[in-house]
Amino acid sequence: MDDKPIDLLTEINALSKIHTLQRDDIDTIMLEFAQRILAAFRIERMSVWILNSSKDQLVSMGEYDTRDLSFKKNNILTKQQFPKYFEAIQNNEILLIENIIINPITIELLENYSKPNNIISLMDIPLRIEGELIGVMCFEKTGDIERIFNQNEQTFAISLSIVFASTLEARQRRSVQFQLKEELKEKEILIKEIHHRVKNNLAVVSSLMSLQANKTKDDFHHSLFDESRNKIDAISELHSNVYQTESISSLSMYEYLTKLINNLRDFYANSTENIQLKADIEKLSIPMDKALPLALIINELVTNAFKHAFKKTVKGVIKIQLKSVENEIILSVSDNGKGFNIVHNDTNSLGLEIVKDLVEQLNGKSTFKSEKGLHFEMSFSINQ
Repeated sequence: MDDKPIDLLTEINALSKIHTLQRDDIDTIMLEFAQRILAAFRIERMSVWILNSSKDQLVSMGEYDTRDLSFKKNNILTKQQFPKYFEAIQNNEILLIENIIINPITIELLENYSKPNNIISLMDIPLRIEGELIGVMCFEKTGDIERIFNQNEQTFAISLSIVFASTLEARQRRSVQFQLKEELKEKEILIKEIHHRVKNNLAVVSSLMSLQANKTKDDFHHSLFDESRNKIDAISELHSNVYQTESISSLSMYEYLTKLINNLRDFYANSTENIQLKADIEKLSIPMDKALPLALIINELVTNAFKHAFKKTVKGVIKIQLKSVENEIILSVSDNGKGFNIVHNDTNSLGLEIVKDLVEQLNGKSTFKSEKGLHFEMSFSINQ
């Protein structure tokens, strides 16, 4: 027998290059492993077996035989049939069996496995991922002449099993990542559909309120219905944006608020022809649970300005600015209207009470000033 040493580094380097993230064809990987290994070991058979989930079966993921160049898989060895062998691969780092016909560990394999494949000697390396047994890699000598695997060959086989286990782990990880990605995609589609249905339901409510407003007999109640409808439309528009956006975790405030502000401008266009609405909205995204309170704050402040600020003003300006500074969102809304007495609260300020409640919901800080108009500023953290 030629006992020429194996060039361990060369062979391991060649085999490790097979392990690339783009390779998903495990049969091809198995064949490339087997062909190089069998040539290096000068033996005829190699196989890899993987434990099932209940750990009571070994299922072959590939059995390669150089004698007829055959490649088989999906054969099964059960723990019930071969208990000693299962115990041996569980408890040992390597199995070296010079003659499997007489060895007490492998004699139980004789009729169902060893004889049909004409195997005489074997070296089996348990495969482990993070210490857990997942299968076994088998190197098998056929014929009548026994084979003793030397220390160099054993070292090579153990190194090879580590490379192959790494390949399996990477493949398993990609499979799990793909599955999680698909599940996440399904959940995102479901959540978007929910947002779409909520938006449609809110649109129905808004339409009903519009019909009810048209039936009112005085401007005061008509105005109440219109204001409530504006709030509902602001919420509805948010759900519409979520349905159309790629991300369901955050919302682009520039697009959403620009549309919200334009809707308010259009709604009050006939009665407030001399009022300018100026918006400076930074292109930023914020979490969904913070986007709605922020939008409702802007809706309330702009609505109040249109309704109350300019009764004695020929030309009015409403300014809205939203920006991010480090980890904080800063909103300011101001107008050049009549303002109001903050101490005595000389306006019907239900809208401002709503604003304060929404600021608390955001865990934010806010200030009101009434100097040459009303000036509101607030800040809140994105991460809180």
